[in-house]
Amino acid sequence: MRLIYTHNNADFDAIASQLALVKLDPTATPVLPPRLHQNVRRFLTLYAGLLPALQHDDLTPVPEYVYLVDTQKYHNIPGLGADTPVHIIDHHPLKHKLPKHFTFWGDTVGSTTTLLVERIQQEDIALSMLEATLLLMGIYEDTGSLTYGGTTPRDLQAAAWLLTQGAKLDLLRDFLTYPLEDDQWGVYDQLRESPDVLEIEGHSIVISSAVVPDQVSDVSTIAHQLANLYDPHALFVLVQMADNVQMVARSGVDQIDVGAIARHFGGGGHGRAAAALIRRTPIAEVRQRLRDLLPTIIQPNVTVRDLMSAAPIETIADTATAEEAHRLMTISGHEGYPVLHGGRVVGLLTRRAVDRAMSHQLRHAPVSQIMEAGGNIHVTPTDSLETLRQKMMDTGWGQMPVLNGGQQLIGIVTRTDLIRRWGSSTVVNIHQQHLIVQQLQQTLPEGLWTLLKTIAHHAQTNGIDLYLVGGIVRDLLLGVPNLDLDLVVEGDAIGLVRYLHATWGGDMRFHQQFGTAKWMLAPEVAERLGVAYSPSWPEFIDFATARAEFYKEPTVLPTVRQSSIKQDLHRRDFTINSMAIRLAPEPMGTLIDYYNGERDLNQKTIRVLHSLSFVDDPTRMVRAVRFEQRLDFTIDPRTENLMREALPLLNRVTGDRIRHELRLILYERDPLRALRRLENLGILAEIVPDVQIDDWFVGAYRAFISAKQQPPWPLSENFDSWQIGTLALLTRRHTPEQIEALASRLLLSRAQVHVLLAFQKAIPLYTWPYTTPPSAVVNLLEPMPEVCWLAIWAAAPTAHTRQLVVQFVQAWRHIKPLHDGKQLQSLGVEIGPVIGKILRELRRAWLDGEITTPEQEDVYLNRLLHDGIRDFPNL
Repeated sequence: MRLIYTHNNADFDAIASQLALVKLDPTATPVLPPRLHQNVRRFLTLYAGLLPALQHDDLTPVPEYVYLVDTQKYHNIPGLGADTPVHIIDHHPLKHKLPKHFTFWGDTVGSTTTLLVERIQQEDIALSMLEATLLLMGIYEDTGSLTYGGTTPRDLQAAAWLLTQGAKLDLLRDFLTYPLEDDQWGVYDQLRESPDVLEIEGHSIVISSAVVPDQVSDVSTIAHQLANLYDPHALFVLVQMADNVQMVARSGVDQIDVGAIARHFGGGGHGRAAAALIRRTPIAEVRQRLRDLLPTIIQPNVTVRDLMSAAPIETIADTATAEEAHRLMTISGHEGYPVLHGGRVVGLLTRRAVDRAMSHQLRHAPVSQIMEAGGNIHVTPTDSLETLRQKMMDTGWGQMPVLNGGQQLIGIVTRTDLIRRWGSSTVVNIHQQHLIVQQLQQTLPEGLWTLLKTIAHHAQTNGIDLYLVGGIVRDLLLGVPNLDLDLVVEGDAIGLVRYLHATWGGDMRFHQQFGTAKWMLAPEVAERLGVAYSPSWPEFIDFATARAEFYKEPTVLPTVRQSSIKQDLHRRDFTINSMAIRLAPEPMGTLIDYYNGERDLNQKTIRVLHSLSFVDDPTRMVRAVRFEQRLDFTIDPRTENLMREALPLLNRVTGDRIRHELRLILYERDPLRALRRLENLGILAEIVPDVQIDDWFVGAYRAFISAKQQPPWPLSENFDSWQIGTLALLTRRHTPEQIEALASRLLLSRAQVHVLLAFQKAIPLYTWPYTTPPSAVVNLLEPMPEVCWLAIWAAAPTAHTRQLVVQFVQAWRHIKPLHDGKQLQSLGVEIGPVIGKILRELRRAWLDGEITTPEQEDVYLNRLLHDGIRDFPNL
């Protein structure tokens, strides 16, 4: 009997190879191993007649001829005689010398199925749809859907031919996913909670362990789920069952040969997938042996090629002037340029050298005079990071040219690139990834979290790169609630919002020029999504196409072009705001941090991304102070120096942008700290000249703001004038001319100017004597808006003065005479200004206590009419 064997824990490549061999040799019978991958077992159960195979445990015939496919281990073949011919077919090179009656056929391709499909194609053997699909599964599974590094053109050609034979990709997709069964979920949860994350030679390695009392089926399926979850370079799953440890290993890179590692434990496999059963050994010992072994087998991952920015590289000629170099650096933001002479690198020009030349009036000096010479100083793409580090230390250069063998410039690598590689682990931070997703879920209302997952799922399934960016990322890492959802798309943000709007409702707004859109949320969105709508949802979600910005001149609005997430984050104001959370592609929750934002969060530091940040946008100075005071951080010394140097540029920023930043400062929890810091840095004097944050202002402002919680009188329902009130307190010493100048600078409305001028007129109230009549207070305060009354009350130096304001608001301003204009006309008073004068005099008399009853008002009015208003000086 001719039998076809394969390895235990058979995957689709093993079973497909058995089927292929049946097509090539119909006299041969496949023998299924004791254990099959779960998805293989599901397939064979559903399509039981496709592969007429014997069960390993039921086997009784002694084979006359044996095929061994997708493995080279033959020791466990039952009934194998000393002279039984064995023909091995495998897609890995032969590893051992074979006995005389053994033969080997194979080649280095992605799967054993590929070799056999080529033979089927050559012999023009017909295939059914199911047969073609199973064979395609064999190729796809062992090549990672044609993505593994060991995949060859022959694998793609074999797969393409199978599609012409009717193979169904939909059916393939159903069985190349790996749902877990009931007995696997407990193991999966143990493994997920115990990842041992290592970094070896620049690779991320995950070792997960679990101990279970009973046998667990198909650990490889669990490993597949974990590999998708963690997305490491290599995954090792260790599961102790009774006295034995099952190891399943997966690799995503050529430098980690998990087959070689498994062989050290008595197992086998190939470079990307392997397994071993380690008998009678505690799992802790296996894990330690594995940790000790990995550094001896794993090959380095990172070279200069992986860090460098490739051509086209911006360079400068050695004949250019310092002024030309300064202009280039101002536009591009670069800190240095390789210097070329005749097409060859002859040195490096740094921003420091250019700035020094400009400050010494050497603007016309050639670059060759101010550059750091070094035509022989460079690295190659294959140099190690240690070589790069040593050359940077020896030369002090922050940028290193990368030259090929022909001495041509092909890239540049910076000190920042090196620091980021060595200063932050390249290991996939699995714990952080899960914590971020968990934190998002806990922070967002349940329905909003479902909405965000829905958006992410659409992006994942449609190949859209989608990121959560901005303040929500910063605040999420700080544990601060924030529901402002800002999403960046590497691609068509407006198109994504159009789909969301069409599918889930709501409304949308977009700006075609900048590639931005707002998805306006509404209860309709929640209803379609099947979740509860909450008033806490944001009004909208912002979407933007990833873009880069270029400032043609300082302080002007930037020129925008579509770009990558890295460049999009580079245009942000500070490192702590330059992080993103990847929503798609999977795994969701990965922190994208090119510019060390997380480090600065941990160090409580406000730092700009580059030295021209405040030149590009001087309002960032106000923002830096706002974040520093809100978060209780510290502006780093270099950033503070850059702020002081850029102070004069604030005068070139439009008034509405300055006013917007100042308003945001005043909305902060403790604006006083920020205002004091602005004053200390000289920023406040540039925004609001001739102001002082002195004891008078501090006391007045604290009283003013305290009225939010404990108002001295019931404020108007829509009162929202805290900012202009604060500005009134700030400008208390300004002349009317200075206030008008400030209003022109900040583009204040006439109503706002009225508040500032009115507050100035009220200052004399503070020096009025105790005998001041109420009517004088009413005449002074009544023409003013309510915010002036509150500012005057807050700034009052005595309790008496405050009481005057309170009495005015709560009582005096409501006092009116009982007579009106029509009644005066009926008494013979002619229509004209005199009616107003009489009514005002009656009101004054009521206010000052000269009238207290209606009868007294009648008497007082008769006197006015009888004696004439000339005898009443108040008229």
